[in-house]
Amino acid sequence: MPALTPTVAELYRTYGASALRRARSILGDEARAHDVVQDTFVSLLAHPEQFAGRSAFSTWLYSAVTHRCLNILRDQGNRARLLDRHAEAAAPSGGHGGAPEELAAVRALLVRLPAELAQIAVHYYIDGMTHHEIAEVLGCSRRRIGTLLESLPGHAQEIR
Repeated sequence: MPALTPTVAELYRTYGASALRRARSILGDEARAHDVVQDTFVSLLAHPEQFAGRSAFSTWLYSAVTHRCLNILRDQGNRARLLDRHAEAAAPSGGHGGAPEELAAVRALLVRLPAELAQIAVHYYIDGMTHHEIAEVLGCSRRRIGTLLESLPGHAQEIR
């Protein structure tokens, strides 16, 4: 594990605003977004080993915040409702889904997808990231991302 050379406070000052934007875009709730960012940095302070240094700190933070946000939405059972409310805000971001009804369908599925697949779907359909970019963020191969995205229709059929 690489030592975190800058202090957690310095990392927060540098990356806190972008982490907050990320949390706010997923949760659609300012207070909860602040809580997620604070919890992520407090967790890092308590367990610095969770940043293994396999990627840039910003990449790790982006992934950690996304994961925490998805867990919050799943745990509260409000994931589809909250994400649907923000469909119009997500559509112009360059996502691959394009049509609002497609984005709404993806968001409805997020509630029931396995956590990793839900995170990949958010990165692909909402953030508009490429397979390569998602693989970098999640620390896996581009091929794995493609395979998992190809499995989405099968998951949709099982859920319906």
